[in-house]
Amino acid sequence: MRVALTMGDPAGIGPEVIAKALPLIVTECEPVLVGLPGLFNESINRYAKLREDDPARRVEVVMPSGVVDPAVETDPAPAFDLATRGRLQTAFIRAAVAMAMDRKVDAVVTGPITKEALDAAGIDFPGHTEMIADLCGIPTPVMMLAGPKLRVVPLTIHMALRDVPDVLTRALVETRIRILDRDLRRYFGLETPRIALTGLNPHAGEGGMFGTEEIDVLAPCVASLRKEGIEITGPYPADTIFVRAVAGDFDVVVAPTHDQALIPLKLLHFDEGVNVTLGLPIIRTSPDHGTAPDIAGQGVASPTSMIAAVRMAMQMARAAGLTV
Repeated sequence: MRVALTMGDPAGIGPEVIAKALPLIVTECEPVLVGLPGLFNESINRYAKLREDDPARRVEVVMPSGVVDPAVETDPAPAFDLATRGRLQTAFIRAAVAMAMDRKVDAVVTGPITKEALDAAGIDFPGHTEMIADLCGIPTPVMMLAGPKLRVVPLTIHMALRDVPDVLTRALVETRIRILDRDLRRYFGLETPRIALTGLNPHAGEGGMFGTEEIDVLAPCVASLRKEGIEITGPYPADTIFVRAVAGDFDVVVAPTHDQALIPLKLLHFDEGVNVTLGLPIIRTSPDHGTAPDIAGQGVASPTSMIAAVRMAMQMARAAGLTV
């Protein structure tokens, strides 16, 4: 199975965690590294501690067309300015997605990117999820974060909290939950996914005392989706439902906002969580951490989430019968 791994921000920990993961994942799949060859080689030499005959030394490295590979003598990368980092990390993503769309790889695992670098480069996407969905021609992607005990989905992703009530329409909620239900069946082998929906407001609105989004939008969505055969319940108060999910009552918790979903996931699975984009024609996962520039180049970044992301991508490809 061929899996493309993008470098992410060359000034972050992406090259390091890929290098550290490589000795293990090369025994499980055929990695294809997408990024700067010089920096990948420097990172592998520094962090992977490979024998001269180790198969990990012979992995394929793809540098996107139009990208110039600078001389790299240190890790992290030389002092690229923010805009250059934005253009580089975008070029890596575009190349990997094109490979997946052309069926040259079975899945894409993306290294962490810096959103400020995208903005500095004039690239109008707030993150990976939106950019990859656009490259695939998908208007409504679904972000799912998954760990051993908990899966979560935020209905809105990278936006200000004040904008959420206006965006949280019945059409958006129902579309994303239909995609979630379909892809949990397709990629994760769940015959009837048990979906819990949280409220937007404290105590799920307390009968309208603290807001009416639960009454006006969320509860009608639950009723409509249940008529379609989707096993969804709620809306529940967001401060308690995750306890039930971890205990095994639900397969996934869906929340209206980014932080409602991600805070409990990262509390439980900070080092092993995986970011999955559902609703795409390709398989895409990513480690659930950022670029961590404060520790880049120090050799202390953990590859656990990167390894988990590769394994989840492989699991999804096998479940869907997608192999090159």
